[in-house]
Amino acid sequence: MKRLAIALAAGLSLAAASPQSLSQADRLLSRDPKIREAAEDALVRGAARSLPQLKRFLTPEHEDLHAVTFQIIQRIGPPAIPLLVDLLRNESDDIRRGAIDELVDLAPHTELVQPALRQALKDTDWIVAGDAARALGALGKRASPSVGALVKTLSHPDPYVRVYAAEALASIGPSAAAATNALAAALNDAESGVRWAACEALGSIGPAAQSAVPQLIDALDDEFLYVRIFAAGALGSIRPKTQAARDALKAAANDPALRDEADWALKRLAGRNDANERERVSPASGAGHGASASEPVGKAEGRSPSEQDGNPPPDWDTATGRNIVWSVPLGHDTYGQPVVAGDAVYVGTSQEEVGALMAFRVKDGAFLWQDMAPRVDRGLREFLLPSTTSTPYVEGNRLYYVTAECELRSLDTQSGEIVWALDMCGRLGVFPHEATNSDVLPVGDLLLVSTSNGQNEGHTRVPSPRAPSLIAVDKRSGDVVWRAIGAGGQVLHGQWSSPVAANVNGRLQVLFGGGDGWLRAYDPASGHEIWKFDGNPKDARFLPRPGVLSRSAIIASPVFADGRVFIAMGLSPGHGNGPSLIYAISPNGQGDVTASRLLWTSHDVGRVVGTPIEKDGLLYVGDLGGTVHCLDAATGASVWKHETNEPIWASLLLAGDKLYVGNEGGTMTVLRAGRHKQVLAEIEMDAALYSPPVLVGDALYLATAKRLYLIAVR
Repeated sequence: MKRLAIALAAGLSLAAASPQSLSQADRLLSRDPKIREAAEDALVRGAARSLPQLKRFLTPEHEDLHAVTFQIIQRIGPPAIPLLVDLLRNESDDIRRGAIDELVDLAPHTELVQPALRQALKDTDWIVAGDAARALGALGKRASPSVGALVKTLSHPDPYVRVYAAEALASIGPSAAAATNALAAALNDAESGVRWAACEALGSIGPAAQSAVPQLIDALDDEFLYVRIFAAGALGSIRPKTQAARDALKAAANDPALRDEADWALKRLAGRNDANERERVSPASGAGHGASASEPVGKAEGRSPSEQDGNPPPDWDTATGRNIVWSVPLGHDTYGQPVVAGDAVYVGTSQEEVGALMAFRVKDGAFLWQDMAPRVDRGLREFLLPSTTSTPYVEGNRLYYVTAECELRSLDTQSGEIVWALDMCGRLGVFPHEATNSDVLPVGDLLLVSTSNGQNEGHTRVPSPRAPSLIAVDKRSGDVVWRAIGAGGQVLHGQWSSPVAANVNGRLQVLFGGGDGWLRAYDPASGHEIWKFDGNPKDARFLPRPGVLSRSAIIASPVFADGRVFIAMGLSPGHGNGPSLIYAISPNGQGDVTASRLLWTSHDVGRVVGTPIEKDGLLYVGDLGGTVHCLDAATGASVWKHETNEPIWASLLLAGDKLYVGNEGGTMTVLRAGRHKQVLAEIEMDAALYSPPVLVGDALYLATAKRLYLIAVR
């Protein structure tokens, strides 16, 4: 108790002291966000001049400053490289881990410090050694002087260091030809991840890896999915002339998960260069029985649009229970949005370290059932988020959602039993990155979902560039009707946007934001691309760190309103906030409409991951800097801003004239919608808010990271 009292007193004194009387360390630890922000900004502006002070903050006596110091270093960017290299010699494992983690994202500026990165490959801490391989991989072909060191690292005792070494060689490409024999030997590694990464690297080397063809043919029979897929892709890239390779690939094409990759490889072996096409739609045998281009989107019971009528309470109190009808515990790290249908409320969460969809009774929160998605061993490290983030779609007695393990499932709403399941990895060769989170879009008898196909574990390249980004599935059987590659091998990180439908002059379009930053419009019946728009400036570079304009993905779903399409650019929240872009586009076009259909561009908003809302000529957006923006929907001009001081992940909810905005700090801000900003309430919840509430009548169903609440006037 004495320690607690001292800590509380210290915190209160920091909050009460004037900024002028505080030391730099105290300002960084202040409870006042404005004081903290000013201290951090001053150190960032100092850039190289701030490095000696930042190094002092990373000593053992300043352990409470370590996290914020690395955040400042991240914002400083390339000028901090000398300090980071120096920190690679620090005695603390945590400091070395922090330093090498920052160096990963500073490529290509790290090209000249490769000797230090090669030395870090020998670090006694396997995390440091693995991230050193990732940092070299981030340099791509510029890391060719480090091929020899990476070859030696293929024999590292830790399997994931070996995985990252092989992936780094894959990113170097043909210049890594000297590694061919070592990579061929790695195809016999006991760890499946090393085997598929070795296949990936051999394919990247290309024709110079001919000597590894026999081992790659053997790898087509590996027990693990991704080893087989990447072996087929490697053979297509190497283009061996042997009959044995052709026969092995023809046999592999009988495996549904390998069919696309094996067919592509056979075309390459036959000399067909058109096999390189990126944008491809593959209709399945049942194509044509889904939906017409003018058919309306199916009604989603309880699937709440972000703008609704109703009069929910503007405030509540979790401590006293005011306006709280009931609350129930969820798993840790809940990201899913509740959906109410009939007498049940459904929400994605986690249970026992796996993704789960839970069902509760509406009237009292009583538990009904849950559907679990156990980990699937595909030869991957468990780097997929073990939490269900997909918003389900309910129709009658059927519920459809995407599991944390990349399955699209149909469930019976009464029992929770699985009616059918589509494994997008096992059937379509998808390589999901970090999370599979697509909402389910119904169009007639079709269900459209993103597959979350993305980069490899080392963040160096897309290992399944010919796997689909978007698929249409028959809701009755789970059969794939069509698939579209979309971003293909150009995904910057992951693909975490969800498709939406837009009725454009009587013709239905499906809008999907890609992990490459392109918005694509598809015909829902056939999957053929109608138009596409590039959300990145042509000279933009991928710079996954805070405070800089980076080439970006589209993570928030696009918004269609009043004849315009709005898209907000963003990056994974782990990369922090930075300058970004929002566009308004006319959907009346064909082909590349980047120049011809742009209506306006806004540079006023930070990176966005939650879907905006348009109402009465105003566009409301929340960004990762914690700012709520109100823009004029016709011009993009800023109308007002409001600071919540913590990153906004969730989409917003507009209920009548009340705008609900949750942030990562657990604060729900309620604002009056309109051209004049008015704050109605700021409500502290028990945990972070990663999803918006759903409105049913005059009641809100709200999930925090830990609990599900029913909120209504009592």
